[in-house]
Amino acid sequence: MTTLTLLLPVVRPTAGTEFDYVLSSDQGEVSSHASAALALLPRADVLVLVVPVGALSWHVVRLPPVPAGRMRAALDGLLEEQLLDDPAQLALAVAPGRRAHGETLVAAFDKAWIRAMLEFFEQAGRPAARVVPEFAPHADGTATQWHVTGGAEDARLVMVQAQGLLCLPLASAASVLGTRLSVAADDRVFAEPAVAAQAEQVLGTAVQVQARAQRLCAVADGAWELAQFDLSLSGGGRMARRWRRVLGHGLQAPQWRAARWGVVALLLAQVLGFHAWAWKLGAQLSDKRQQVRATLTQAFPEIRTVVEAPLQMQRQLDLLRQGSGGLSAQDMEAMLAVLGAGLPQDVHATGIDYAPGQLTVRVPALPESARSTLADILTAQGYRLQIDGDRLVVRAGGAP
Repeated sequence: MTTLTLLLPVVRPTAGTEFDYVLSSDQGEVSSHASAALALLPRADVLVLVVPVGALSWHVVRLPPVPAGRMRAALDGLLEEQLLDDPAQLALAVAPGRRAHGETLVAAFDKAWIRAMLEFFEQAGRPAARVVPEFAPHADGTATQWHVTGGAEDARLVMVQAQGLLCLPLASAASVLGTRLSVAADDRVFAEPAVAAQAEQVLGTAVQVQARAQRLCAVADGAWELAQFDLSLSGGGRMARRWRRVLGHGLQAPQWRAARWGVVALLLAQVLGFHAWAWKLGAQLSDKRQQVRATLTQAFPEIRTVVEAPLQMQRQLDLLRQGSGGLSAQDMEAMLAVLGAGLPQDVHATGIDYAPGQLTVRVPALPESARSTLADILTAQGYRLQIDGDRLVVRAGGAP
């Protein structure tokens, strides 16, 4: 499964607006990265929109215990004095985890702008699966990170700390930060290739070169989700897209290779087991058929061709019974004897009709208890009973 990550510009989108994009796989391998308008963007399974650092403000609040449905109203009240704009005009997002002392990090950004972006891609048939920040404050106790991005003419310095973010032009960073510009020994410093030398000169320390494509891939794989509350993601539902992303990640991620092979081995074992079981049942059925055929040919050597062994055996037994003068279950005498044993003594037949394997007797209407008793007796002897008014229809078990 492929992911297309776009770094959004801070302007309203148009057909000619160009987006910095990265096309990557679930393994984090970058297939391509460049800038292109919407019509020229490559296709992918998942679209992730990245809100630039300059479009976000960060705030730390202590959330009261309120239901999820009232969380947005509670945030508006808590942030009213901290925000420069009316809270109703801003989109708010709560961090995926709580901070120390029960505090919560909240991101705020322009609601009209992000809605315009979402609608822009929605109308183009490419709905966004996630909206994430380009940079976000770290967890408590994490060392400061320094990121230098952009080109030689517009290099920016982003200082990421647990308390928040600071973004300013690299050229004026020294005059603005003063002594705060010093990089601690455990700080991590990253710079894009075009500004790596300039970053080392300004910060006075070695930097780790990190391409923008790599940074955006890492951002897209993070835990943040900025589309919260009244800022919904349509186009199939956010939950469905997340499940598709999780399943795709599990099907392709290297760390799940052992699990994938285990599932394949389990499925193969099940298929082989079913085939072995079916083969065994088939062999047992074939053996039973051979035994029946052998019984027929041994009992009646005159039968040379076996087509339907049980039926042929029944016919031969009927012929033997007829030749010896014995009664079969389908003869009228045998059927009358069984029926007479089941009828009450005070019930007398008013009419009898017989056909091979079927006996019809007319009797006065029987009570329900007598019907049930008669049916049980006939069933035990291998007969079927049908009651139609004053008619009792008795059929032998093999009769149609």
